[in-house]
Parts: sequence; structure tokens; C-alpha cells
Amino acid sequence: MSAHPSFWMGFRLSQRLAWRNLGRNRRRSAISLAAVAFALFFAVVMRSLQLGVYGHMIETLVGNVLGYTEVAADGYWPLQNLDAAMPENPEWLAAVEQDPQVKKAAPRVSGFVWLSGAAGGSVAQLVGIDAQREQRGIGEGPAGSIWLGPGLARQLGVSVGDSVVGLGQGYQGSLANGAFVVAGEVVIGNPELEKRLAVLSLTDAQQFYGAYGLWTSVVLSPKDPSDHRSVADRLPKDYPLEGVQWRTWEERMPELDQAIRADSTGGLVVLSVLYVVIGFGLFGTMLMLVEERRREFSMQIALGVSRRLLATTVFFEATFLALLGAVLGGGAGRLAMEIMHRHPLRLRGELAEAIVRQGWAPILPPSMDPSILFTHGFLIWMLAVAVAVWPVRAVFKAPTVYRG
Repeated sequence: MSAHPSFWMGFRLSQRLAWRNLGRNRRRSAISLAAVAFALFFAVVMRSLQLGVYGHMIETLVGNVLGYTEVAADGYWPLQNLDAAMPENPEWLAAVEQDPQVKKAAPRVSGFVWLSGAAGGSVAQLVGIDAQREQRGIGEGPAGSIWLGPGLARQLGVSVGDSVVGLGQGYQGSLANGAFVVAGEVVIGNPELEKRLAVLSLTDAQQFYGAYGLWTSVVLSPKDPSDHRSVADRLPKDYPLEGVQWRTWEERMPELDQAIRADSTGGLVVLSVLYVVIGFGLFGTMLMLVEERRREFSMQIALGVSRRLLATTVFFEATFLALLGAVLGGGAGRLAMEIMHRHPLRLRGELAEAIVRQGWAPILPPSMDPSILFTHGFLIWMLAVAVAVWPVRAVFKAPTVYRG
């Protein structure tokens, strides 16, 4: 059964009348548009920057260093004990790499050593990687090559072509020692980690530590980082390996996960306050609309205009205002995100120094996730729809004879 033609005629008529009514009081319409547009603009920019900073922190520490999921032998965590290394298993690794949701699966051999250079020495985490699987421009080169974090290179007083000497404890108490040639720097975006990170090839690391045929861990990165938890839950069932544990980065670094959750909640509280303020602003606009047009409503009803048509017209007025404001604010917010994505905000002065001391680069990159724009645009529209209930109610309560 299709709706009666008169229904659709009334529906279209109410839309045309609502659109024309927006131009009757341009000042009121402009104020409402500006309120909605500024609310959405600030909501999009604020949330984009907040989520972008979280993403930068996670990608710097997790994507570049820890891996979203780590497979390691029982007893390896939390001390990262080299003696708890796992045997190489190329067949299992190849199967995991072929999984459609896995971007990369890379074995590593990691330990702690004392590195000495021209200007002195420093404790460093020496990590052996498979450069091809890690999809990085480091770790490839002649045997004995090493890549140092910029901060570590400054502490040791070395540059490309210089030599460093490493000394530490190898597998099962053996003496680990060797000389390496600096092949370059490894930049991960975390100044604190760059002060103690050294990278070399997986083969060189196995030889240095005496861990032949062993991996300390295998790090996994999913194609969709936002879905890494479900991938980490599924992979152990599809690719079981005896004597190992699968851990996500949240399990290995709960303090970072908790800090992000707490800060995100604070940001949502601020946005909620913003929406409450904007909601009262829109409600005030609707009150003005009702007070200015009470006489008009009564006269139209007395002339035979149905209350349903009049209420629908008023509802569309509020909806059109919200949609136009959302388009303007959303477009401006998206433009701001694009500009900040190409030219990230960089902190200066004491605030930048404080951020660097915490181990992060002093920049504020935005998140380019389009769901931010659509989510907050929908919330603004729903807020306007809720506020539009007041003038609709006023139409149905308007008297047939206006008495001033």
C-alpha cells in the first residue's frame, strides 16, 4: 500500500514553506547557522587532534617498536629474558604471514648491552630484525652494520662510518661482545627511546648473543590497526604454537592504555559540555521563533491550515538549519584537518620540552578518520531535532483565535 498522494503533496509543500521561512528572518537564521557550524567545527577539530595525538603515540611506540601483538615464549615477559628465547619456526611464520588480516610478522632477537663509542658509553637495547619483513630501510647492509637512535649516537659521539663496541650477556650466560660499524640512524619519533635503541640484522644479533636458531619474539602488525584485538584473539586458534604466549600492546603496556582511556574520557566530557551549551543556544532560537510567530500560527490555523502541515513546516525549518550548519561546520572542520595533516602543529618552548621529556615528538597531528566528522555531524543534527520538538508542540497548542 502506497501513501495517499495528498500526503506527499503536503510533505513537499511543508519543505518549500520551511525553506522560504528561513529567509524571512535572516538574522535569526544566521545566528542559528553560526551556532551549529561553530559547534561542529570545534568538536571535529578538538576530537581529531585528540585522537590524532593518541594515534601518533601508539604508532610511534607500538607500530615502530613493540608491535601491536607479540608472540614470545613463556617466561620472556616481563623481564624480557634472553634465555627464554623460542626456537625458529619458519613454516609457522610463513603461515601467519599469509593470513589476510596480517600486514607483517617479523622475528626479532633483543637484549640489553653496553655500547661504547668515541665520547663514552651507554646502556642500549640491541634489537636484531629481519629488515625485509619489518619493511624498513634499516637492518640491511654488510655484516657488522648497526643503526643507532639519534640520541644514542650523540651520547656515544659517533656518526656514520664510526665504530662502536658492544658488551653484554648472551644466551644462557655466554659472553656477548663485538664491534660494529655505524651505518645510519633509526628515527622512530620517540626521543626517549632513541637514546637507547640500536638495531642490527637478525643474523648479526643471533651471532652476537650466541642465540643461533632462536628468536626472542615475533611481532605482528594487522592491516587494520583498529581491529588488532580481534585479530590477536583469532590468530592463536588458527596458528597454534606450543609454549608461547600472545600479548597485545595493551597487555604489555597497560599504563599507556589507561592513560589514553582516561584522557579520552576527559575529552568526551568537554565535548558534552560544548553540546549542552549549543543545545541551549538552539533552544533559545526555537523559543524566539515560537514567540515571534504565535499570532501567525493562530491566523494560519483559523484560515484552515492543518496543524500537522504547520508543525511539519516548523520541524523542517529547524532540521534545515541544523543541516546547513552541519555542512558549513563540517566542511570547515575537514579543511582544518587537511591543513593540519599536511602541516602538523608543532609545540614550542617549555611545553615542547615537557613533551620531549615524556618521550614524544612535540607535534599535534590530527586524525583523518572520516567517522569523526560523520559522528559529530549526526549528533548535532539529532540535537537540533530534539530541540525542534518545542515549536512543534507550540503549533499543536496554539489557539485558533490569537488574543495577544
